[in-house]
Amino acid sequence: MITGKISARELKIGYTANVSKCPLVSDKRKIEFSCLPETEFAEVVLQLSNVSQKEYMVELVPPSVYLCGIIVNPLVKTIPAGTSTLVSLKYNSLFRDLTH
Repeated sequence: MITGKISARELKIGYTANVSKCPLVSDKRKIEFSCLPETEFAEVVLQLSNVSQKEYMVELVPPSVYLCGIIVNPLVKTIPAGTSTLVSLKYNSLFRDLTH
């Protein structure tokens, strides 16, 4: 680092970091959609739990259904402290039709 006529190889900058645990917990660690014929779909329902003492608004942003075939419901949900909600992930195999 060069500042005016003074240069230094090392520079120490003081900082603080607040590390916190994610307040949302899912009942599933892995979600898999099997290979399906083009006319079928698969659905997975997962439970999101808010284990904190604070209300959280969750917004899920999946890629376009035409790119991935996944439909998420609900996309936006407020989860009060200490409660849980269900989220549906539906995989529609029709997205593989390249005429969209």
